[in-house]
Order: sequence, then C-alpha cells, then structure tokens
Amino acid sequence: MRDVYAGLGFIIAGVVTIITAQQFPTLPSLQYGPSLFPSLIGGGFCIGGAVLAFSALWQRKKVFAHEVQGTPETAKPEGEKLNLALILPPLAIVFYIFASDYIGALLSMIIIMLVLMLVRKTKPYIAVITSIVVSGIIYFIFSRYLLIPLPQGILLGGSLPWIS
Repeated sequence: MRDVYAGLGFIIAGVVTIITAQQFPTLPSLQYGPSLFPSLIGGGFCIGGAVLAFSALWQRKKVFAHEVQGTPETAKPEGEKLNLALILPPLAIVFYIFASDYIGALLSMIIIMLVLMLVRKTKPYIAVITSIVVSGIIYFIFSRYLLIPLPQGILLGGSLPWIS
C-alpha cells in the first residue's frame, strides 16, 4: 500500500510542478520558454506516479487472489535491492553535480546511466552501448539544439575533440 501512496504523491507533485511552471513568464522570441522543462518533468512525475500506483494495486490484487486460492504469495522484494534502487538516483544527482566540472557532463551521464543499468541487471554490452548512445544524444540536444552550455570538464582540456 506504501507504493500506492508514493505514486499518488508523485502525481500530486507533478501536477503542482506543471501548474507552477505555467506561471513562468514567456519570451515572445522563443518557441519554448522557461516552463518547458519543468512541465516535462512534472508530466514525467505524473506518468511515473500513475505507473507506480497501478502496478502496486495490480500486485496487491495478485497477492489477494493467491491468498483466496490458498497459496500464499512468497515472492517478496529483497530489502537490499530495494534500498539500493531508492538511494541511487539521489546519489547520481550528487555525483553529477560534483563530477561534471572535472570529467564533463557527457562522461558523467555515461557513468550514471551505466551504473543504473547494471544495478538493474541489464546485460553489460547493452548497458555500455545504450549509455554511450543515449548520453551522446542528450548531450547533443542540450548543447547544439537548445544551446545550453554543459560542462566539458578539465579532463579533456575544456573541449571535446569533435565539437568546436
């Protein structure tokens, strides 16, 4: 039942984020304004919260059906894995904040994505390829299309070799 409440909390947080973001001033010269990314994040919160709540309710329904039939549900999530899954996203944010100035945003994103995928038991070759490709796409979109300067880090001398 805890996941249902957490899902509802995420939905409420997403709605509040979207409502707050819509109050940001718009700039007439841009197709998108400062409310775009907070609105997208709020939408992600709503979708993720709904998935979390519905999956928890679905799991609860399955457990109840097993108990009615007389077969107790024994599959419980491991506490260690659950705690690691809960603590990794905030740790990834802290890692990005401190590491991106030194190793750059691109390499920081690759490391974060790789670790998150490996913890979720993704095959290593898929995790490596996906981390590199997706991080490269995100970096390209932010730096070239949205013109948001991302830290390149002192590791590469302040510039990436293929980006001038």
